[in-house]
Amino acid sequence: MKVSLHLLIALTGLISVLLHILYSPAPFASMTKFTIHANLFITLTFSVSAVTMLFKRTESKLLDFCKNASLIYILVGLLTYHFLLSSGGTYTGPRIITNFTLHYLIPVLVLLNWMMFEEKKSYHYKYVVYWLGFPVLYCAVSLIRGLFDGFYPYFFLNPHGTIPAGVGSYTNVTLFIIGFAFIFSIFGFLLIIINKAILSYKKSS
Repeated sequence: MKVSLHLLIALTGLISVLLHILYSPAPFASMTKFTIHANLFITLTFSVSAVTMLFKRTESKLLDFCKNASLIYILVGLLTYHFLLSSGGTYTGPRIITNFTLHYLIPVLVLLNWMMFEEKKSYHYKYVVYWLGFPVLYCAVSLIRGLFDGFYPYFFLNPHGTIPAGVGSYTNVTLFIIGFAFIFSIFGFLLIIINKAILSYKKSS
């Protein structure tokens, strides 16, 4: 069952990403979205995990780290899209379906996998900083690229113009990044705390 769910997540992610970009009126813009990157990260992580289980190998600490990172990234992506970005555009054709799978279905499946199948472990709180690495790198690359071509994947990373095009200054961009870093950190802390609570409950029962 676990292998089947991993394969389902990986295949759904890969097919959805490819179709979402292929049928996009602006493929380059689609490829720069955090949701696309997070889903590719998930696709790779769960593909490797599925192969590891099929060959009856022990999952590495890096793979375990990536699974937890996947959960954090995709849940933050879901909330960001649903509450901040979903009203900003419409989708047609296959992208109606891929928009749903990338923003809603895959997050639910990854969460379901964690709840049902992943071994709960005790993690040091420094992992929160490590899990922040990818989102911070994404923001840094997006801002540096924007300096050269003027394109920013999200309005809150655009220091020029006013909402809904941009946020008007690098100060405001920095505030948004700090805000998102805080949200990612909260999810990281919650993941660690819940893991510890489950382990404590199992030991006491």
